[in-house]
Amino acid sequence: MGHQGRLSNASGDLLGGGGTTYYFKFSIWNNPTVGSGTRLWPVGTPGTTTVTVRQGVFNVNIGDTANGYPDALTYDFNQNNAVYLQIKVSSQTLSPRQRIASNALAQLAARVSGVGVSSFGTTT
Repeated sequence: MGHQGRLSNASGDLLGGGGTTYYFKFSIWNNPTVGSGTRLWPVGTPGTTTVTVRQGVFNVNIGDTANGYPDALTYDFNQNNAVYLQIKVSSQTLSPRQRIASNALAQLAARVSGVGVSSFGTTT
């Protein structure tokens, strides 16, 4: 799952400059409020991944173990339609958690494959 974010300090200044390594931990929860809810993924403590931040921007492929991500993304997103990504950078947990939502095309594809009822007619 590709994720792009932007890091800044409390004054709004972008972090990372021309390229600084930060330590990240990502997890999926059933509640948007840090300190509340249940962690849904990973089952154990999230592994740490290093990411280079440039001018505040970072990119990570969560769950891509073939490219060094520590935890395989095994969560079944069909279990819950309201899940939230928690990001911990070094020792600080960012707040609030970010909702993970599918786009309209993914929702339509799920309905066409028989997961739901399509408003576009019957499907087989």
